[in-house]
Amino acid sequence: MTPLDSIKYYMTILHTGFLAVEPQTGKIRAWVGGIDYRYFQYDHVTSARQVGSTFKPIVYTEALRQGISPCNYFQNVLVSYPEYKNWQPKNSDGAYGGFYSMAGGLSKSVNTITVEVLLQSGIDPVRKLAKEMGIRRDIPKVPAIALGAVDASLQEMVMVYSTYANRGRRPELYSISKIEDSNGNVIFDAKSKQNTSFKQVIAPEHADMMTKMLQTVVDSGTARRLRYHYGLNGDIAGKNRYYSKSIRRLVHRLYP
Repeated sequence: MTPLDSIKYYMTILHTGFLAVEPQTGKIRAWVGGIDYRYFQYDHVTSARQVGSTFKPIVYTEALRQGISPCNYFQNVLVSYPEYKNWQPKNSDGAYGGFYSMAGGLSKSVNTITVEVLLQSGIDPVRKLAKEMGIRRDIPKVPAIALGAVDASLQEMVMVYSTYANRGRRPELYSISKIEDSNGNVIFDAKSKQNTSFKQVIAPEHADMMTKMLQTVVDSGTARRLRYHYGLNGDIAGKNRYYSKSIRRLVHRLYP
């Protein structure tokens, strides 16, 4: 087998990572870093990658915080921004025209709408909010962050989405519940740090509005395949990201 054959074989393997947590407590219920640690030691939970459209809810959250209504309409037009070296964000489907509400722009993941919402809200406030919600890595000061030009780990993004499910309180994730010494004395108890001590980074009403908007993404938006193709029922909110060139998919789901 040649090195090229090895690369071709490797490209046929589906790699994945998975992290499930309790938003109200921060307790990690499941952590799957990869498909087989014997052969692949790369942890897809802690490693960073571009988060793509899963960053968009943070943009819309900051807009809500600034008083922009989910029912505000924005024009879906192709725009060049001379102040950013004539940067011209394009929609993934190449379709333009008409108007979208802020909620509709998120549901259909319309890039032009998200960029306009970002610029109205301000790049720095969005960057600051992303940090407060759980992204610990550097966030570039560019408008492309609206489309997910941000490197973050699955663990960081789970903290962001858990903040919505926890009505604006950012949970601190943990996998160890309690530590006792040989005499039974409690050295550490994770319960003492739960919910009441979690930082309120967004108002409960804004978290509730975002959860509703993210439910629309699953029910009738870009993540609707979870319903009609995979048959998932119940109350689900979430956002998906897909890069066709790299064939990478990232989905964050909440169960309100």
